[in-house]
Amino acid sequence: MKDLSIVIPTCQRAVLLEQCLASVEHGTSCDYELVVVDGASTDGTAQVLDAARQRLGDRLVVIREERREGFTKGINKGFRAATGRYITWLNDDARPTVGTMDQAFGQMTTLKADVGLLALFHAWHGTKSVAYETRMNGHVYRLLHVRGTLYANFGMGRRETFASLGYFDEGYFVKGCDPDFSLKAWHAGLKVEPAYMTAIDHDEHVDDRRDADAGAGERDNLRLFNKWNLPDKNATRNDFDPAHPCTLRGRRDQAAAI
Repeated sequence: MKDLSIVIPTCQRAVLLEQCLASVEHGTSCDYELVVVDGASTDGTAQVLDAARQRLGDRLVVIREERREGFTKGINKGFRAATGRYITWLNDDARPTVGTMDQAFGQMTTLKADVGLLALFHAWHGTKSVAYETRMNGHVYRLLHVRGTLYANFGMGRRETFASLGYFDEGYFVKGCDPDFSLKAWHAGLKVEPAYMTAIDHDEHVDDRRDADAGAGERDNLRLFNKWNLPDKNATRNDFDPAHPCTLRGRRDQAAAI
């Protein structure tokens, strides 16, 4: 069994995927596997993965969809195929800095059982919904919250935690699934905590695929706030409190049933 499974869904981003894979290879020392789920790419993705297989051998697992089924279904296929003791995920335009995966893995092995996920810092370029901020090598990296509850854009957890939470909710297509997964952890009585001294560079790359997903993204966000009973949006200030990192009040459908 590997120490860590890193799941990367991808589609039509061969150049970005190549950079993502290289950043993991050159900056990670623990015993890891890469599980890449290819959403029926027709660009150079297959060639990038063939070259990576020459370097990585059986440390690379490739799942190819016959047609793209969206980020959420794709990443779940990777989660279910993962064999590592711990699981994390990356977008195909994300690049963990040297030592980031090892640092998070090391912290994960020391945590109490009530910590479900570590949230890895990443290069979020917005200024809203910021929960934590750190500076490494002259760059700013952040963790985000959803209406006062800390969540993991890029999270790491035990494989059994992923399974017990039911992986990502496939009612989402591309957005909302990562905060939703963290909310499921909080709802189950598990904590989400910062992964200190970690940093992921993240392009948030805009292309035709992202533009095509915009409508689905709006529906995903609507689903998130219809599903979870969170405080109303605060338009005037940042309402995250590190001493109380969870404001979740439960699920709306369960509250309505009481």
